[in-house]
Amino acid sequence: MTNSATGITADTVLQLSTTATGATFCAFTNGGVPGGTAFTPFTNGQCVVPQILAGITYLNLASAGPESGVLTDAITVAGPTVIAIS
Repeated sequence: MTNSATGITADTVLQLSTTATGATFCAFTNGGVPGGTAFTPFTNGQCVVPQILAGITYLNLASAGPESGVLTDAITVAGPTVIAIS
């Protein structure tokens, strides 16, 4: 999975490139999120950075977006890649 975005802030639309299949959510993992991970829909190779994030964040692609905010191996499709959100 690759991401060419720079100057990433909340509400930035990320364009991601991946050969992985089955991804329906972007999973943003960072210490400031209840459960550890915030999920946003992944459609047409894009997802939006959630408002509640800042700092170093690990981005994965996932096949589900559980309300618990827990990213597991069972739903991880690709990643992680590290991004900095300002």
